[in-house]
Amino acid sequence: MRNKTGLSVLSSFTILTICMGVLAGCGSGTNNNTDKSTASPVGSPAASATAAPKKDVTISITSASGNTWIRPVDQEIIADFTKETGIKVDLQIVPADQYASVLKSKLAAHEGSDISLIWPQANAAQFLPDENFLDLSKEPWVSTLTDGAKRDGTFNGRFIGWNPEGENAGWGVMYNKELFSKLGLEVPKTFNDFVALSEKIKASGVTPIYEPLKDTWHSGIWLALMGPAGEKNNAGLFDKLNQNTGNFADVSQFETFLTQYKTLYDKGYFGKNTFSDTWDKAIPSLQSGQYAMFMATANMDIANKAQYPNFDFSKWGEFPVPFADNKTLAVYDGSLIRVINKNSKNIDAAKQYLSYISRPDVLAKFYAASGLNPAFKALPAIQGDLEKSLRTNSDGTVYTTMETGVKYWDSTSVGNYVQEFLTNKKTSKQVLEAIDNDRKKIFSAQAK
Repeated sequence: MRNKTGLSVLSSFTILTICMGVLAGCGSGTNNNTDKSTASPVGSPAASATAAPKKDVTISITSASGNTWIRPVDQEIIADFTKETGIKVDLQIVPADQYASVLKSKLAAHEGSDISLIWPQANAAQFLPDENFLDLSKEPWVSTLTDGAKRDGTFNGRFIGWNPEGENAGWGVMYNKELFSKLGLEVPKTFNDFVALSEKIKASGVTPIYEPLKDTWHSGIWLALMGPAGEKNNAGLFDKLNQNTGNFADVSQFETFLTQYKTLYDKGYFGKNTFSDTWDKAIPSLQSGQYAMFMATANMDIANKAQYPNFDFSKWGEFPVPFADNKTLAVYDGSLIRVINKNSKNIDAAKQYLSYISRPDVLAKFYAASGLNPAFKALPAIQGDLEKSLRTNSDGTVYTTMETGVKYWDSTSVGNYVQEFLTNKKTSKQVLEAIDNDRKKIFSAQAK
């Protein structure tokens, strides 16, 4: 099983609009009409001429905030697209913790953007893809994607989303190799090993784990990574959850995770400022030497080299999250997908944009800047040192992360419940029951 990740939403109606446009890194599109754009797909020579620039055409793109959603190179590519085609791009950025709910509301009111970035595969269900997004399977560039990228952009047998990234190993625990060596520590094989090494790190005067609890979605990701452990011990779990015949509250590994996660918090391994710590301060905090570990993406090194050129990623390794003695990986087939709104008045222009960002010359610019593993067959696969370390420290078993493999997964709401457990507002069982209740409401609403 495989699948990939994402984030979230619009602010209380605060939208940062950049009319010049930005996007390309994490793309998606879908459609069952033929594309009239002239751009050539990967593996074909770039078109020698493009359509005459269009006047007074603006396409809108909605994205959550965060540097893995829209990158600086995406902004450059959007500017290039506008210069070449005359089509303007109105980029609407929504705060990550509100993104899903805002996008759902916009789509329900038929006010969605021409293009939106969403989570792929099963978790795309929350946005009602069959009702809202075009089938793009007949677009020329689709045939140039890797099989994983095609899986990533497919929902209910329809290809709906463009994404730029090939498979990666998901998330793991980054650790300071020099500090581990200095303290005589080894990569943990069990949760008890993890607690023991954290205690030694704390005793040395270093905070064991940088945990940005202000960004509640990060707590949700920890639980999402326990999907493989749940599936391994409960055959068919993902299918049952997606058919509304299974419950989170019935999976002992999920309750074990919550209990063990709280153990780390109660022992002070997250430090005194964990509820004010944020994701975007992680690298500077690690660089300060005040923290030894951090739960991060497998491609953290290649995705952040440009932003943090002075951070030496070679001094860091990565291992699977050790809750419930887990050694398996929760992988992604790709990344966030770009989808086209069925109700858009600018479908041709939106399709032209997706075709443009699939061109060899444009992809070359994007991958040179982002360092991501390409989602296109003609380009060589890339795997950073952190991901190699993570895979080496795993048992070699891969499953899908719940973030993309389970319908209606919302890391922000899940993270809120998890943090209520940390602060003794809910029991572990109540957390899982709350997740189940939220999902059942959505299943019931969609059945009407």
